[in-house]
Amino acid sequence: MKIERIYKSKFESIPLDEWLESPKRRMKKIPTNIIKRRDNLLSFSNLYISFSRWLTWEVQTNEIEKESASGLRYASKMYAAFLKLAEHPEQDIMFKIFDLPAVTWNGKGMLEAGYANPEEWLDAYFLAVITRDSESMDSLANFPVEIMKQSATKAGPVSYKLVEVFQAFHHRQDNYPSLLNQCMKMAVDQGNDWALGIAMGYLETFAALTTDIGFDFNETLAKNVQLQEKYWINASDPDTVPVESFLPLQLLGMACMWRDMGNTVTVESDSLPRFLIEGTYF
Repeated sequence: MKIERIYKSKFESIPLDEWLESPKRRMKKIPTNIIKRRDNLLSFSNLYISFSRWLTWEVQTNEIEKESASGLRYASKMYAAFLKLAEHPEQDIMFKIFDLPAVTWNGKGMLEAGYANPEEWLDAYFLAVITRDSESMDSLANFPVEIMKQSATKAGPVSYKLVEVFQAFHHRQDNYPSLLNQCMKMAVDQGNDWALGIAMGYLETFAALTTDIGFDFNETLAKNVQLQEKYWINASDPDTVPVESFLPLQLLGMACMWRDMGNTVTVESDSLPRFLIEGTYF
């Protein structure tokens, strides 16, 4: 089942190499700059994710695949570390992420600054799923939703309930099915474009993945990859590139889970790189 992207690249005016030039320069400086500022854990995570999103437009050689996968591995550790600090704001915690310098920080002021909101958690958790980073998955699955609600950046009720749904499944809680149903109803009641276009897409695809509700996983995945690309195109300004749609972390993570459960992902899309689904470099 082949899905073509709706968005058409405009690399005639700005070549892809130019889009990639700035992040490449910044990534080279990460070993030096990571020790300078705690919030760099988040900014560098987002840098790596954005870079991998742009790389989906490249010809997928082994070199490009390794470059993308390596960046996502670093991003997963950084994202989970950053949210860990918000969970224990008074505690100094040391992190050693692969070959980067060891750093020690606390999370004072993070909630007041608006960090640790559900949007960040959803990206961090499914990034860990994609990179098969079980340590980060376990850490994030134990992050209290009540702490998220203390963040200065507020979200709608569906966002917090989504986190509860995914955490409940991670822990194989008996109340997972009821939480899933509750969240679907809340998304319908919330009724805005994000709740119906993004949250419901997550929930439908996850239901097809984890229950016998009757949804075909591949058909549901294909439908929601297309719907969510349309959402990001519509949500972006006319001159803004819908970068989020280039690598939809949550849907891609669910495709990885489906594959790791011994099933076949039949959906083919540049937004769902096969090497990430198969965990080739993880």
